[in-house]
Amino acid sequence: MTSSFVSDLRFILRAAGVRRRELIAAIALSTVTLTAALALTLTSGWLITRAWQMPPVLVLSVAVTSVRALGISRALFRYVDRLYAHHMALRALTRLRSAIFTALVERESPSFSRGRAHVRLVRDADAITDFLVRGLLPSGTAAAMSVLAVITTALLSLHAAAIMLAAFLVTGIAVPGLVARAATRNRAARERARFIERLDLVLEHRVEFTALGRAEELLDHAAAASESDSSARVAADAPLARATSLFTLATGLAAWGVLVCAVHFYAGNPMWLGALVLMPLAAFEAHGQLAAATLAGVEAAPSLRCVSTLLTTPRHTKIPRERTAAVTVSGLRTEFGQATWDFHAPENSRVIVRGPSGVGKTQLLETIAGLRTPRAGTVTVPNSCHYCAEDAWIFATSVRENLRVAAPAASEKLMRRVLAALDFELDLDLVLADGPGSLSAGQRRRLLLARALCSDAQVLLLDEPTEHIADADATSLLRILACGPLPGARAERTVILVTHSPVPGASAALATPSVTVLPRPCAH
Repeated sequence: MTSSFVSDLRFILRAAGVRRRELIAAIALSTVTLTAALALTLTSGWLITRAWQMPPVLVLSVAVTSVRALGISRALFRYVDRLYAHHMALRALTRLRSAIFTALVERESPSFSRGRAHVRLVRDADAITDFLVRGLLPSGTAAAMSVLAVITTALLSLHAAAIMLAAFLVTGIAVPGLVARAATRNRAARERARFIERLDLVLEHRVEFTALGRAEELLDHAAAASESDSSARVAADAPLARATSLFTLATGLAAWGVLVCAVHFYAGNPMWLGALVLMPLAAFEAHGQLAAATLAGVEAAPSLRCVSTLLTTPRHTKIPRERTAAVTVSGLRTEFGQATWDFHAPENSRVIVRGPSGVGKTQLLETIAGLRTPRAGTVTVPNSCHYCAEDAWIFATSVRENLRVAAPAASEKLMRRVLAALDFELDLDLVLADGPGSLSAGQRRRLLLARALCSDAQVLLLDEPTEHIADADATSLLRILACGPLPGARAERTVILVTHSPVPGASAALATPSVTVLPRPCAH
């Protein structure tokens, strides 16, 4: 366990809201559970030895009752232990995913792939909280139980305690070390991440790749990534198998060693001879999880590093939100692209942005929305601004709930009026089971535009809102967006519209980037 691993772990635990006293309480509960198991074994050994002398039954009644009580309490303590540990882990998972999501929004570039975002939000968060339950807590419990077992054994026989200590060093240090050295050489985590990214490309962009004639190539890459992931996962199981064999050998030798000590060197109360012989059978239970705990730590290490890096990356510089109704862009150069943007959009004006592909029109909107940091220039925008991205997400829920993403308080009457104005024919109660796959390209654009119009934002930033819509319908929608009163929460508001389609009153040239601020009311 390197210093960087420890520092990353401490940072992530703080970010996930896991406090030190919660970890100590979880380890204590797990230790109590195994202590009950150890006490059960020792009491059983004493009972066997004492019963061999055939004393009166009442002499054994306390021991018999203790065995029953310890057997029941072990199960009860195990239940409480698991309940507490998983409650802590699930709460940490919720907070960690919230922190990761916020960091993805505030720190990462919009070009950050959905596959990589999925890896951070799901796989990395799961790996970290999985290590919390399967790695950190078992390791702490094993350390506590080792001390307790060695001290208890030393009270009965120092020779046996020395053998137990040596065996604990093998099972508690040598076995995890063997697993760690072997596991760090496997590529399971890296291959898994690559497979998730390839799979996301297949599931989300199959239509685009099919249109380009590269669908088979994409499927071949995903299949190859899947095979590599499977082979890496099989290879990752080999260290665990070798460690299990070494653990079994060390435990067996310890049991034989303690037995020899009990026969040849034990000089204490003979009633405790059986307890001493049975000690190794229960004392090593905590160490049985250390190989899996080490693997969990090795698998979590890259996730800890990536998430720590993500959470410590400086946030994007926020575009200032001011008490103004106008949008002012002055000498703005976006993160990518060579165009310089200058315009002033008064309240309720309509701004048409046109130009060739790749000039930076979408990045202009993302910069105004605060998703990107400008390379140069300034942007002043009102407090309320809604960005309707071309690839905005459609959720696998009803049409109504998809609209409420941007307008939680929107009435049903408002939503129906907006959908009717956009010629969206599906009912509000219709469940889009496959998310964006449940809609045609044109329906998807209409639903995203309806979501924007239902919001109460002062400024709408619309990226290609009529793409994939029939020419006649697109012209009608552009006329509404550029000239007419808007359907939705606000009939009049500022609209900054990126489009390749011709708009009355806007520049007809597409060879160079252009910005046209249409007066209100529109004269066309």
